[in-house]
This record gives sequence, structure tokens and C-alpha cells, in this order.
Amino acid sequence: MRKIKIAVVGYGNRGGVYASYALSRPEEAEICAVVDCLEFKLKEAGALFGLPEDRLFLSLDEFLKANVECDIVVNATMDQMHYETAMAILEKGYNMLLEKPITADKNELLAIEKKAKEKGVYLFVCHVMRYSPYFVEIKRLINKGVIGEIFALEMNEHVSAGHFVNSYVRGRWHSEAECGSSFLLAKCCHDLDLMCWLNNKSEPKAVSSFGSRGYFKPEFAPEDSAEYCYDCPRLHTCMYSAKLMHLDNDSAPYVTWEGIKKPLDEITKEEKIAYLKTSIFGQCVYKIDTDLVDRQCVSVNFANGSVGTLNMIGGTTRGGRNIHITGSKGEIEGYWESSEFVLRIYNANLQEYAEKRISVKDKLTNTGHMGSDFEIMKSIVAYLNGDRESVSITSIDDSINGHLCVYAADESRKEGRIVFLEEYKQL
Repeated sequence: MRKIKIAVVGYGNRGGVYASYALSRPEEAEICAVVDCLEFKLKEAGALFGLPEDRLFLSLDEFLKANVECDIVVNATMDQMHYETAMAILEKGYNMLLEKPITADKNELLAIEKKAKEKGVYLFVCHVMRYSPYFVEIKRLINKGVIGEIFALEMNEHVSAGHFVNSYVRGRWHSEAECGSSFLLAKCCHDLDLMCWLNNKSEPKAVSSFGSRGYFKPEFAPEDSAEYCYDCPRLHTCMYSAKLMHLDNDSAPYVTWEGIKKPLDEITKEEKIAYLKTSIFGQCVYKIDTDLVDRQCVSVNFANGSVGTLNMIGGTTRGGRNIHITGSKGEIEGYWESSEFVLRIYNANLQEYAEKRISVKDKLTNTGHMGSDFEIMKSIVAYLNGDRESVSITSIDDSINGHLCVYAADESRKEGRIVFLEEYKQL
């Protein structure tokens, strides 16, 4: 196996996570270049991966002009930058692993797919859920025909209050108008990708959806609340207090303190407090100007008559993903975060079903997304070395279909109509 050379464009949290694979498996992969607009992030990366200054770039243009030899570029830029950066990277002839969502625009999505095919390069998408041992085992059972033909997939994602507030109320994805992504696209394109991947014997045909922002809005703010938490009498008691969430519990620090533009270990408590007094992370969650929904249901009709449903809810007590797949011979039901699921097979002779609990806990690695962040890099490195065994890596069409379902769901929600995906198939 040859060592795979990886360049990282966008050295934020996700870019850093994918790059870390080279540290855990140095015999398999190495980081050959890093691109980021923040100098201190480049210094961090340079020190961590032993990169010389001529392999640290402040812009994508600089990197592309340098003609760096590498096997794949990890594009971990922000959502609204994906199209421009992806097209430039593909045009240069690099294989690319692109952070999800691919883009918020249908025409851009199809253009990226077309460009990858024109250049004859590999285009992978960071739908990391596919690579978790949990969903890999479910997919293998489906591919073996253990539960027969799929009738229905019932899925939900509950986004916990802390995660939802940090990313989709106060965070960088708080506004579709600003970042370009809806809540469904930013958070649950994973889930609709899973639906299309698990059920890829057929293709999605039509989508309908309902949703709204029902709670995180001004009318639910306490009467005595202030615009900013540090001016509010409920600073020490509100469950969404910026002090409690971001200062005392330091929820998702790599997101919260990014605006201070310093290494996390160099930011003082005083700087954090000052930041919370003026930034969006210190604003009242009920009074932030946002256009995202906090609940949405999606129904998908597939060409072969199977159906899929997804319920997405933000601000829940316990976060997590549930799935129930019903087939002609049996069913699979489980909770992703438990790392185990139940397989039920119907026995015609006994007129009852046999039940087996399947655990993947022994397959987990100590990385994010239940081991998925490690497994996606492991699978892609192997794929670039000619190993085609991964059930997670499939045609880009599955990712395209998942994204089209998201676009259709948001259009259905906004316009109150069923959307047929044939409308989206042409540039």
C-alpha cells in the first residue's frame, strides 16, 4: 500500500479532524499541504504535521498555482464556499473529498458532478454516517437480502438543545440567508443521504414536507429578558444562558470562540466574557434574527413504491438518530448512539418472528460521529489504493439524490406542494 498524500483546504474543526487520520496512521497517509485564511491556524498545522512554509497557503489560488503533488484534496471550507472551491480543485485535476453539504443550489450540485466526470477524478462527499460501523452493518444485511425488499424506512434525528443552540441558533448556521444552507441541508443531508444509500436499489421520485420555527422566537422570551445574556437578570438561571452554555460548560469551544481568532489554549476567561457581551454567542436565543426551522418532517416516495420518512427536531432533551427499516422478510430497528440494533426475521412455520440484537461496540474507534470520522478516511485511503470493498463508497448518484431530496423538501415546505425530482435532473 502506497502512502496517500492529502492536502487540506479549510483547517477548521472538520478539516482538522480529517487531517488527524495521518497522525494515527502515518504509514498510510501524510498531510502534504494546508490552506487556511488564518495565519495562526497555518502555524498550528505546520507544527503538527511538520510542514515547511512553502506548503502552508493563505488562499486556494496560491495552493493551486504551486502545483502541489497530492492524491486527494480535502475541501472543508464553509458551505457557501463549496461551489467555487470545488470547481477550482476539480478543474486542476485533483481527487476531492468535499465536506457536506455539497452546495445549496441544484445547478451548482449538478455542475460539480459533471466537472468531476469530465476531469475523470474521484469525488467523495463527507457523509460520514455511511462509514460508521453501525450503518455499515445495516447496509451489509440489506445487500445480502436478509430483510428482503425494503418497504419503508422510518428515520428521525433529534438535535439536542445544546447542539442546536450552539450551531443553528447562535452558530455559523443560524441563518439560511447568510450561510446558504437550511437546517435540513446543514444538519440532515446526512439522513437523507442515508435513506437514498440504504435504499439505492431504487431512486427517489417525489417529496413532500412540513416544518416551521415554532419555539426559538421573540414571543417565547421571558418578559424581563434582555438582548444579551450578560445584561439579563436570568444570566445564572436560563437553560440557554450564554454563561452557562459557553463559558461554564464550554460547549463546542471550536465553534463558540472561533471569532476571537486565537488558539483556544491562549484565550483568557476575560476575553471570552468580553466576546459574549457583544457577539451572537452571547445573544438571547429567542431574539436572534434567524430564518431556520426548528422542526421538519419529510416524506419520500421511491420509484419502486417504497417510502421513506424523516422527522427532524431541534432543541430536544436527548439527541440522537433512530431508524426502523421494514422489509418483505424482516426488519431492522435501532438507535445509532447505542451502537446496536435489533434484527427481526419472520418465521412462516412458527407464525412469529425471531429477534437478534446486533452490537458494533467492539468495532468503534475513539473518534467523532461514533467512529465515522476515522472510518471515512480509512475507506478513502484504501479506495485510492485500489481496494473496492467498502459498502459506504458508492456512485456519486446516491449523494446527488440525497441532496435533491433536501432541496425538494425545503421547496415543498415553503410552497406547500409535492415536488417531483424529475424537475431537478437537468442543468
